[in-house]
Amino acid sequence: MNGKVMLGPRVFTRNAGFLGNLGQSMAKIVPKPHKYFKIAKPFGFSKPPTRLKDTKSESILTWENLNLPKKLWNFYFDGITRRTRVEAIQKDLAYGGMYDFHVYTKTKGRLFESPISYFRKDRSLFFPNFRVKSLTGKRMDLMDVLDKAKLSILRVYSTDAGYEMTNDYFKIKDSEDNYMTNSGLEVFKQEYPGAQIVEVILSENASKHFIHTFITPGKVSQQRPEEQHDKYLIARRDTVLSRDDREKLLLTNAYSGYIYIVDSSYKIRWAGSGWPTETEVIGLWKAVRSLLKEAAMKLNKNN
Repeated sequence: MNGKVMLGPRVFTRNAGFLGNLGQSMAKIVPKPHKYFKIAKPFGFSKPPTRLKDTKSESILTWENLNLPKKLWNFYFDGITRRTRVEAIQKDLAYGGMYDFHVYTKTKGRLFESPISYFRKDRSLFFPNFRVKSLTGKRMDLMDVLDKAKLSILRVYSTDAGYEMTNDYFKIKDSEDNYMTNSGLEVFKQEYPGAQIVEVILSENASKHFIHTFITPGKVSQQRPEEQHDKYLIARRDTVLSRDDREKLLLTNAYSGYIYIVDSSYKIRWAGSGWPTETEVIGLWKAVRSLLKEAAMKLNKNN
């Protein structure tokens, strides 16, 4: 029997390294320790977001999709497909829920220090668009909400801990009130006309997404001013943002809370994470005032 015509052994030889390579790469499953850092340059996506309704959808009835034998072959035997799948599994194993909790207990949610000042517009990168559901049950693009103001302060979190640690950003100076109440929202609109506060809740998994979508809204609707209900947005985290996408946004820990200032062109101009220092709280609102002036100057120039 000639070995050159034995297709089975050849296929096995070609792919025998799959489990071996997975075993040899166990080191990749061991996560690297989180290093606290100060934001020194713009971050985000290089391309501007697009509305999902404007994105052309391809038909699923294509030869490539219907060619099941080829898809199975690629899944199990194509080197690039297999390597991509293995790398994704390794990353999920290394940086899953246990890792998030470990980093949270060590850092208390402070993953990075905010920049000294806001980023220049010409150098800033973009915040992505994805589908969300509001407190009122309305489904829309995130861009639809961002378009309602010249400047948006995004408050992003997945857990109660993330919500709590971002509260200090919204306390009104020399007052026991905060901008998330009816009276506080009126103060906010007077102090920062043209700006809005948007909450984005990224559910970690299906069970929590069910809670955020069907159970939490009843309680939250009583706690938030009515005009904020369409600015309280819910999405399934892994569905709308891959792990790589979250890394681009520095949104790497499920237990932390994040603040982003996003301008009318969807660019990230400032960011914060975890429990803020007094300097960071001052820095946020100083950036908001400066960016509102920037937007006003641009409007006057265009007129």
